[in-house]
Amino acid sequence: MSSIRHAPTTRCWRLPRLFAPIFRSVYHLHHAVATTLRWIYRAFYAGPLFRGRCNSVGAGFDLTKIPDINGHCHLMIGNNVQFRGHVGVGSGRVFDQPQFVVGDGVELGHDAVFTVNREVRLDNGVRVGAGSRFLDTDGHPRDAALRAANVPPPREEIKPVHVCANVAIGRGSFVLKGVTIGEAATVGVGSVVVADIPPYAVAAGNPARILSRRAQPKEPSQP
Repeated sequence: MSSIRHAPTTRCWRLPRLFAPIFRSVYHLHHAVATTLRWIYRAFYAGPLFRGRCNSVGAGFDLTKIPDINGHCHLMIGNNVQFRGHVGVGSGRVFDQPQFVVGDGVELGHDAVFTVNREVRLDNGVRVGAGSRFLDTDGHPRDAALRAANVPPPREEIKPVHVCANVAIGRGSFVLKGVTIGEAATVGVGSVVVADIPPYAVAAGNPARILSRRAQPKEPSQP
């Protein structure tokens, strides 16, 4: 019977209580210095660099890393938008002016990636979980012979993606071409959205299916 060998573990040195206040102070100093350096990087390097690439950026924009933008996509970013980690945007040359439009108060999680060959639009207040993907194209023709010939997808197969206001997209979800997600809808973790989702619905799965619908808030009555 073969024995199972476990990788050796490294045990942390036990700190004498006498030195704990010193190392606690060093920890807080390290954290303060790291936070300050990150702020300087964002405020004076990453932020201005990305703003220079965008067609428009609103007030209060914040990011933690320089987004990875490939292609000639037009970028319109609203007010108080937050990029929390790596964000990628790529576009091809099928259309002259593909557009990535981000409304006010949108928050994108780490490693959110957008394929924009025509248009991907996120309205105000949208929340996108980490690792999510948005694609307005399959990236190749449906015809197998054209695919083998490495022909780009035809224009009619590239369809815009629209995520309406206050939608929440769960971590690791895929939103595919031609989809509209209605206002205040919720998409569960790891879902693949291939068809429209109505407003105030909760959807999840692969493909995403409607699980429930929330009541729409009533408009205040006129006096």
